Amino acid sequence: MDEKDVILAKYGDAEAIEKVFLRYKTNILRNSKSLFIKGGDIDDLLQEGYIGLMKAIKSYDQSREVCFSTFANLCIKRQIITAVKSSNSNKNQKLNTSIIGDKEVNLDDLAQYSKPSLTFYSPEDILLGKELVGELGEFLNKTLTPLEKKVFLYTCKQYRYNEIAEILNEPSKKIDNAIQRVRKKVLGYLAEYTKG
Repeated sequence: MDEKDVILAKYGDAEAIEKVFLRYKTNILRNSKSLFIKGGDIDDLLQEGYIGLMKAIKSYDQSREVCFSTFANLCIKRQIITAVKSSNSNKNQKLNTSIIGDKEVNLDDLAQYSKPSLTFYSPEDILLGKELVGELGEFLNKTLTPLEKKVFLYTCKQYRYNEIAEILNEPSKKIDNAIQRVRKKVLGYLAEYTKG
């Protein structure tokens, strides 16, 4: 999928929207698998994922140097997590309680589900994370070889190593080795960063 499709989708092109939706269907399924909405089902989560994707399409700004796939995945996850958090809150506690015979039973006790463990970050954590991403970007820009930079870019866009090999017209093994070198550099940088 091309970023041109995203721009066309942003301006309402139905064919481009369909292409983008088809491209992200797997990502939405993956993000929905381990979560649960009280009183809902997987279709509700999928719908939230598509809402998140639509929000990503509408608010994507290509002038910022962020690839659409990264931005879209973030919007999809946030939308799904917000829906889960909202549905799993005790906001509708009275509605979720029934009386069976003369005994009050909480419907939550009857439903068997696993609550997802959600992590929410403070503004300080978010700011520090953005700072880390900026510094990591500078580090990678200085230390990656031209091939590693290309491989890293395609990896961020969620291409598989065999697809990258085909695009760059390089042997799969060479691409796999480049991915491993990039991973090692990133992990090394992060290990040093957390020490400081």
